[in-house]
Amino acid sequence: MRTSVDVHNHLVERDIRHELLPVRGRLRSAERIAAVLDLPPQVVGKVVVFETDRGPVAALVSSECEPDPERVRASVRAHEVRETTAARASHLTEYLAEAIPPAGLPPEFRVVADRALAGQEVLYFAGGEARAILKLRGDDLVPATGAKVARIARSRAAPARPGGARGERASGA
Repeated sequence: MRTSVDVHNHLVERDIRHELLPVRGRLRSAERIAAVLDLPPQVVGKVVVFETDRGPVAALVSSECEPDPERVRASVRAHEVRETTAARASHLTEYLAEAIPPAGLPPEFRVVADRALAGQEVLYFAGGEARAILKLRGDDLVPATGAKVARIARSRAAPARPGGARGERASGA
C-alpha cells in the first residue's frame, strides 16, 4: 500500500514545492477536509478514479463538483468509461480509497484536472493517508501530476447527460 511518503517522494523528485499537513482524525472525503479546515470548497480537490478502454484515469475536481464521465471520456479520447468502486480505486491506485492523492499514482494512470480547479492559487487534496492533507500551488498541479487540463466538472445538482457515458455505471454502484 502506498502512503504519504510516496506522494512526498514523487513531488520532491519533480522539485514541486508542497506541504503534507498532519490532521487529527480521519478525513474521509474532500467535503470533510473543506469543512474541518474551514476552506472554500473550490480549493479542496478530490480524485475520482475511472476505468477506460485506454487504462485508468484520475479525474481531479473541486469538492463541490463531480466529474462528468462523458467529458472525462472525451478528454482522454476513450471509447468507454466508468467510475470505479472505492475498492477498485484502492486496488488500482494502491492507496486507501479515502486518501487517493493527485500525485504519486502508478505510472499507468492518466490524470485529467478540471480547468477551474487548476486555476486556483492554492489547492488541498487527500495526501495518501487518511490523516494527511497535501497542500500545493495551483500552478504546480500540472507539473506535479502530468495532468491534462480540461473542463470536466459538473455541479452535483446537474444531471448526467442523456444516455450517460458509454459503459458508465449508475451512481451508487
